[in-house]
Amino acid sequence: MKKRSFLTFMLCIAAVCPVLPQQYKQLTDVPTVYVETENHQSITSKENYIYCTFIYVDGDSIGRFENTQIRGRGNSTWWNCEKKSYRVKFEKKKRMLGEGFANAKSWPLLANHGDKTMIRNALTYDLGRFMGMKFCPGAKFVDLYMNGTYRGTYQITDQVQVHKKRVEVNEDNGWLLEVANENSREDPYITSSRYGITYNIKNPEDEFLTVSKRIAIGQWLQAFENAVSSDDFMDPHKGYRAYIDEEDFINWYVGAEITGNIDALYSIYMYKEDEEEKMHFGPLWDLDLGYDNSSERSLLRNMEAYLGLWNRPFEKILQRMWQDPWFAKACNDRLNTLVADGLQQYLLDHVDSLKEVVRQTQAQNFKIWPINRQVYDWEKHSYYNNYDSYIADLKSFINIHIPYLQQAFAARLTSSIRSTLMENSGEGAMYDLHGRRILTPPRKGIYIQNHQKIIKK
Repeated sequence: MKKRSFLTFMLCIAAVCPVLPQQYKQLTDVPTVYVETENHQSITSKENYIYCTFIYVDGDSIGRFENTQIRGRGNSTWWNCEKKSYRVKFEKKKRMLGEGFANAKSWPLLANHGDKTMIRNALTYDLGRFMGMKFCPGAKFVDLYMNGTYRGTYQITDQVQVHKKRVEVNEDNGWLLEVANENSREDPYITSSRYGITYNIKNPEDEFLTVSKRIAIGQWLQAFENAVSSDDFMDPHKGYRAYIDEEDFINWYVGAEITGNIDALYSIYMYKEDEEEKMHFGPLWDLDLGYDNSSERSLLRNMEAYLGLWNRPFEKILQRMWQDPWFAKACNDRLNTLVADGLQQYLLDHVDSLKEVVRQTQAQNFKIWPINRQVYDWEKHSYYNNYDSYIADLKSFINIHIPYLQQAFAARLTSSIRSTLMENSGEGAMYDLHGRRILTPPRKGIYIQNHQKIIKK
């Protein structure tokens, strides 16, 4: 058997080696990450990267990645949480989540500090997959040491960016926009004149964002918002539906209501190829305060959690859409289909499986971050002395909220159709589900006459 050269040995240590240096051990049954910043400096900015070494321990193997960069990430969580989230950028692309996921340089490390279960985001990504959404981030839980100090349970996940197996549009010309507010606004951005909504331009980036491309994005946004506010807003060819991928939008919105996302109306991601007419929506994202985990409002038997909250200008667009019987029917039908396909049990099963994934790591996490105390102003102020009680709350929300939402959507469908009919005259007249009066003998389908549903076979 040949002896390995010293160079081969060093390359092994730098990549994957079965012999671990004594100081790098795996803490629990999930991988352990060691981040060592240059000169052990603190991470104080979410705009500027600093250099670090990133060591990844998984079983009997270790990956050591030099010339890695790290910075803070998040908005209110960055400024208001002691346990910070980070964004890591490797020198070369890494497949951190395994086969089937992106091979990329940029990876978020989510702290999930306001979520005592620490699985709400991962559960939501599973929901997106159940719904058939185009991009659903992955999730891998790790234990994190920062400059030798244990920092708790973290989640490696996908960055929402234009990239293969993430948002798959052209990197040079494709559009990726984020609905923002005053806290999350970042250059470059556009603020619309119709509704005053800020849209961060995430792609094209840098030199690819030419003046002409920026103008084109602004013109599209203006046309979309004008269509929403127009008298023809319900017309599928002249109204808002001419500007959105209907299936994507309904999935995104119904997903936001299923999860009780109090932050649904900002940090909304929208994307399309530059020459496409219709905008896509997704992924479902940023749910640490979802599933009735917000101190601002209980969502157990409530929908449209965002209404009346500070700086949610996109709510005007949603409120307008709810005036359209097509939108009300599409939401109602999609939710009922998901429930019939086993949505409720799917979520409950995934809560149980994710709970077991984090069983060991959460126990270590709550040794340094008290499980029965407030750590974040906006988390729900209801505390227990054990992890399983928080899991029980999450499952209770799923069992109560989904049946409630079915009733709420059905009521909205009825009120939307009735509201449209009241705007028209003619006792005994027949209307389709878009609220348009039928002037010729109706074909097969569902119609409304004298506020009653009529089925023509």
